Amino acid sequence: MKHQQGFTIVELMVAIFITTLITIVITDYMMQNTRSSIITSSQQNILREIEQSLDEVATDIRVSANADTNNRNADPNAPTNGDQYSWASNANTLVLAKAAQTPGGNIMFSDPQHYVTHKDNLIYFVKNGTLYRRRVAAPIGGNGNPTTCPVNLATSSCPKDRELLHNVTNWQVEYLDGNNAAVAPTNARSVRLTLSAAEKKYGKLQSASYTTWMVFRND
Repeated sequence: MKHQQGFTIVELMVAIFITTLITIVITDYMMQNTRSSIITSSQQNILREIEQSLDEVATDIRVSANADTNNRNADPNAPTNGDQYSWASNANTLVLAKAAQTPGGNIMFSDPQHYVTHKDNLIYFVKNGTLYRRRVAAPIGGNGNPTTCPVNLATSSCPKDRELLHNVTNWQVEYLDGNNAAVAPTNARSVRLTLSAAEKKYGKLQSASYTTWMVFRND
């Protein structure tokens, strides 16, 4: 039996089948490309966020005097209950000593004649997969930067800790001397940082990692 324009029903069915098959193949190809593009974009986004976070840490290192063994300024929210000086520089925590500043950005000196500055502590640590920065301000009048607090304890006078990156899978701090040999934090001339993060896309874990290195100002 022929169609009015000369095609048999069988021919029409074959044509429809082939067209459908081609459509399925093309659609699947486009979906695979889209999925691949999203995964690639996800990895690039993770890497970009890691680099931005490390840039911020590296900038603080560059303008800091050194790494402190423990925080020099008392922190009521330090890790160990009852010990306000229990932050410690180690492989997973970085305690920086950075010159305190007035609200106008001027350096605050404890000994102007010898250019010795008051120091805030900037503390980088990971908790529940998030990289935070806490500031423990030098307890002096006119300090332009307040101490920060955990999110659940934040107030107008103690703003929340800065959240730099979520989904962190690795945060490593290495303390190096002038010959790039490992040393105690207070003897470090530079710091090498490694940061990794990951997130799931299409049921698969997409991850990225980056390492950077920065020298202390040492004032």
